[in-house]
Amino acid sequence: MARRPNILVIGGASVDRLRAAGQPVVTPGGAALYTAVAAQRAGAEVRLFAMRPDPLPDLFAAAAHTVDWVGPSCLVADLPHFEIVYDDAGDARLERASWGREDTLDPSMLPDALLNADTIHIAAIHDPGLQMRFVAALRRRTKARLSAGTFGYMVHRAPDAVRALMEAVDLFFLNAFEAEQVFGDDRPMVRPGQVLVITRGAQGADVWQGDHCTRVPCVPTQPVDLTGAGDSVCGGALAGLAAGLHPTEAVRLGAAVASLTIESPGMAGLLAADRRLIDHRRSLMRDPRVSLDDARIERMAVCLRDVPDIQAFDFVGPNLPDLDQPGALDFFFSACLHQFGFWTPRNGAWDAPTFATWNHEKLKGSDYCYAAFRRVLDQEPQRLTPRAQATWRWSDTEALFRDDDGTVPMPVLANHHALLRGYGRDMWELGWTPESLVQAAQASDRPVRSLLQALDHITGYREDPLRKKSMLLALCLTQRPEKWLDAGDGRDLAPVVDYHVMRTCLRTGIVAIADQALRESLCARRLLRPADEAVVRLACRDAVLRLCAASGRDLGAIDWTFFSARKRCPEMTEPECKACVLNPVCAHDKSMFQPVVRTTFY
Repeated sequence: MARRPNILVIGGASVDRLRAAGQPVVTPGGAALYTAVAAQRAGAEVRLFAMRPDPLPDLFAAAAHTVDWVGPSCLVADLPHFEIVYDDAGDARLERASWGREDTLDPSMLPDALLNADTIHIAAIHDPGLQMRFVAALRRRTKARLSAGTFGYMVHRAPDAVRALMEAVDLFFLNAFEAEQVFGDDRPMVRPGQVLVITRGAQGADVWQGDHCTRVPCVPTQPVDLTGAGDSVCGGALAGLAAGLHPTEAVRLGAAVASLTIESPGMAGLLAADRRLIDHRRSLMRDPRVSLDDARIERMAVCLRDVPDIQAFDFVGPNLPDLDQPGALDFFFSACLHQFGFWTPRNGAWDAPTFATWNHEKLKGSDYCYAAFRRVLDQEPQRLTPRAQATWRWSDTEALFRDDDGTVPMPVLANHHALLRGYGRDMWELGWTPESLVQAAQASDRPVRSLLQALDHITGYREDPLRKKSMLLALCLTQRPEKWLDAGDGRDLAPVVDYHVMRTCLRTGIVAIADQALRESLCARRLLRPADEAVVRLACRDAVLRLCAASGRDLGAIDWTFFSARKRCPEMTEPECKACVLNPVCAHDKSMFQPVVRTTFY
């Protein structure tokens, strides 16, 4: 059985007295305790290092049963005690506070046995100076990813110290009010390799990956008590990141956990949650206009099981590196990043795919992109290193993609230029190279997951929550004859969801569009709103995953079957259905088209 995510939370528990509409409720509280319970409920194996009352009162029995709570013994009176009052609008204020002996926690109390965690979160305890002492000690004693949080009283008293704490850790969590106190009107300065999460209540949460920000929506719910909401987002997100999720997907998991927390007073709702309820809440974020056809997926799975020659692509070909060619890793890390945007619009609709001619051969956009990087690999391989790309000029990008006629066929060349430089900058600033990332990933217990999480910090790869280009690169590294990366049991691989895969999902009918307006827009090839594209793309991802599970075929084989359908079921001409292995189970919905939206994801 695979080891579950391993998280250590450092901080404290408290006794909270809540008053709303005149009704008092006494509940266990504390940022660390909420975070630890939320992470456990979201699927992580969690230890909590905090002052632990002895004897343990009934108030904390359920929480102590949920997480492995260790730490110095104390009396209940030594814990922080807070009285929180809610007004008629549901806004909270801290009426009374007693901080107890929380400030006596010290890094020297941490036993070495606790430090084998993958992630260590230092919750808001007493003041940022104490948190910083833990950070400094942990940097000396462990290689774990370090995370921290804060709270309003702390940022009001010492915003500069909170800012320094944020800069010292790999992950940082705070709410919108706290962010305003720390950053003012300035844009948060988030370094490459770092993740910052700013929760915004009903407006969701901002997820910063370096200088890239994504808004994650909240889960619809009826709040009763907002205490612990941000800490629940934090705990769920930590569990998601430890499980290998993309940062924005991890925060979606955290948002689902928080929605259960705030529906009951205190910690009752969180303690009653389980993964089934959390997954149901995540499903509420899905759009009912798009669904999976389970019966057709099962028929397709049976069909694919009976086809003997379905296999994964080995990423060997005339426009790809020769076997063991020097610089091949630089090639794949660079070329996969630019696999997007090979089409042009007209009058608000998709018009035509991209073609270019190289060495007198007409190539479609994806193939031409590989060919462009292949000629640089053959002629000046050092120019594909991250250090070189960080300083590319506009003329260098034009030269990279110029074809036989001297024209540059890429429809969004400025995007390619920005990603070239951004990729080079991030890799260079982090001190990474393709070789070092592959070596580090291969040395881990989950090589694919390790690589994907590193790419989540690199411009051009980090922006896509479904990791299309990251997964494409992972398939290249695992399926090439050199076998640079071990795919393990394949559980860390996911579909490479590009427009060819989506077109196949829609035309075969394994993804169904119930909304007539959305269907008409797809068939008419009109430009979609990003939100409409996202729901279709997510459904296609889920359909391919379900198809892999039902057919027993590995993801690489299914991916190549769907991607290569671009030749049998193309964008511009009539499909050749008789040549397709999916023909017996296909819905033959030939008018359907992939979502049309301008993105660097695919």
